[in-house]
Amino acid sequence: MAKRCETNVLILGKTGVGKTSLFNYIFGTDLMKTGAGRPVTGMGIFAETIPLSPELVLHLYDSWGLEADKSESWKALIQEVLDQHDVREIKDWFHTIIYCLSAKSARVEDFDLEMITALGMAGNPVLVVLTHCDVMNVETAIAAMRTEITTKTGVRNQDIVEVSSHAKTLLSGKTTQAFGKEKIIHRIKVNLLDSISGKMPQILAAIGQEKIDSWFKDCQEVVQKHVSFLNPTSGKKEASRNEFFDIYAQDIFDAIGRESDALFNEAYEFYGAFSSQFSGNALVEVTDQQRIPQITHFQIKKSDKIGTTIAGAVLLAIPVVGLLGKFAIQEKTRAYYREGLRHNKALLEDHLQVCVAILSQDLKKINSGFEIEE
Repeated sequence: MAKRCETNVLILGKTGVGKTSLFNYIFGTDLMKTGAGRPVTGMGIFAETIPLSPELVLHLYDSWGLEADKSESWKALIQEVLDQHDVREIKDWFHTIIYCLSAKSARVEDFDLEMITALGMAGNPVLVVLTHCDVMNVETAIAAMRTEITTKTGVRNQDIVEVSSHAKTLLSGKTTQAFGKEKIIHRIKVNLLDSISGKMPQILAAIGQEKIDSWFKDCQEVVQKHVSFLNPTSGKKEASRNEFFDIYAQDIFDAIGRESDALFNEAYEFYGAFSSQFSGNALVEVTDQQRIPQITHFQIKKSDKIGTTIAGAVLLAIPVVGLLGKFAIQEKTRAYYREGLRHNKALLEDHLQVCVAILSQDLKKINSGFEIEE
C-alpha cells in the first residue's frame, strides 16, 4: 500500500498573472477556484487543504492582494510565514515555492525581484514560472526577463519555467497546446532534493550543538556545586564526578549519531513518498529495503585529562594551609575540571562536524543518479 504524503506549496504572484490557471493545470482541473474563500479587499496568505488522491494531500498557501505599493508589509508577512515553516520536520517545510510572473508584461518589476530574493535567502526552493508564454512575439521579452531574474535574484536559469496553462484555438483555426507542466513537476522534485541536502545537515548541526552546550552547562554546574570548600579533592567524589561526566558525554556522543541516522531516514522516506505520489515516479529509485548504513562512531576520549590535572592541583596546593588554602585548592580544582570539560566539549564538537559531513555526503548521493537539465 502506498504511503500517504502531505505537501506544502506556497504560490505567490500579483493579481492577473494566472496563478489559478497555473495551479489547476499542474494539479488538476478546477481544484482551485478563482477567488474562492478570499476577501474582496485586503491582503494576506491563505491556506487551503486539497486532497489530490487518497495518498496525496496538498496544503496550498496562496497570496491575496500582492501589490508593489505594499512592499514592506508583504516582505514582513512572507518572512513570518517562512519562519513558521522553517522547522525540523520535513513534512512541515514549504516543499515548493512558486512565484508567478506574466510574460505578457514583458518586464520584471523591482518589487518582484525583491520578493523572489527574499524568498530564496533561507535556502528555500523557489521556482519562477513565466505564465502566458503562448502569446505572439513574446520570445525576446522572455529572454530579457530570464536575464534580469538570474542576475538580480540568484535564481538559476533552470528554475525559471515557461508555461501556457490552456490549450487554445486561434482565429486562424490553429490549436495551441498547454505546456510546461512536466518541467515544473521535474523541477519541484529536484528542488526538494536540493532543499533536503542543504537543510538537513544544518538541522543536525543546530540540534547537536544544543545538546553539547547543554552537556557542558550541566557539567559546569556539577563542578561548581560539588567541588566543595571543605573537601575539594576527595578521591571518591572525584571518581564519581568523572564517571558522571564520561557517561553523560558518551550519551551525547551517541545521541548525535542517532539524530544523524534519523534525519537521513526521514529525508529518504519522505522523498520516496512525495515523489512517488507527486505525478509519477521518483527521480531516483527508492525502496523499503534501502537504508543508510550505520555511521561508524569513533570512541570519545574519556576524562583522563581531568583526573591527571586534579592530581596536579593537589600537589600545587600542598604548601597552602588553613581556610585560605582550602579555598585556593577548591578554585584550582574547579579550574582544572573546567579545562578537562572544555577538552571533551571540543571532542564532541569534532564528532558533530564529522556527522554533519557524513550526512551531507549521504544525502547528496540520493540525487547523484540523474542529470539536472540546464
